[in-house]
Amino acid sequence: MDKRLMEAPCIVFDVGNVLLTFEPEQVALLLPKEHRQPLFDAMFGEDWRWGAFDLGAETNEDIARSMAQKAQVPGGEQMVLYALHHFHETMHPLPLYHLIPELKQMGKKLYALTNYNEPAFSLARDAHENLKLLDGQVVSAREKMVKPDPAIFRLLQSRYGMIPENTLFIDDSESNVLSAAALGFRVWHYAGEDRL
Repeated sequence: MDKRLMEAPCIVFDVGNVLLTFEPEQVALLLPKEHRQPLFDAMFGEDWRWGAFDLGAETNEDIARSMAQKAQVPGGEQMVLYALHHFHETMHPLPLYHLIPELKQMGKKLYALTNYNEPAFSLARDAHENLKLLDGQVVSAREKMVKPDPAIFRLLQSRYGMIPENTLFIDDSESNVLSAAALGFRVWHYAGEDRL
């Protein structure tokens, strides 16, 4: 097991691309083949709406309507909504996910801090048993704030009584890692290491 995991009494995981895969190409397979490309481009293009999605600033219906209009696909709103509500089915466990039971048995306190929409996070949590072993989670859409905003890290810290120097934060985003490090957290910029 990685030394960083062994040494930290408290560990905070990002979810997408740290515990579970998040691959837009797999999400695209949830869209009807005949409309897949324009809807995929609307969902994952340069001006995608995932920021609003993660922030919980707009309803899923509003976001789906906007994406469908951009794609100019009649009835596309329901197609996008289906993908948004089922994309957790395309996510697969990464190596760190499989270590959660062992880390828990070692007495580690385990949490998630994730930019994630609702009900998408709850659906993913229900589908992946190890996520239920976490001691707590801070989900961006619930809190109306997203990483790397320092405020969401402070919320995590105060809610669970964390001491940053004793807490390892693991994320695949460099900006999120830098924000946590500036607040005194131990950090790991995770790049999908296969051997831990």
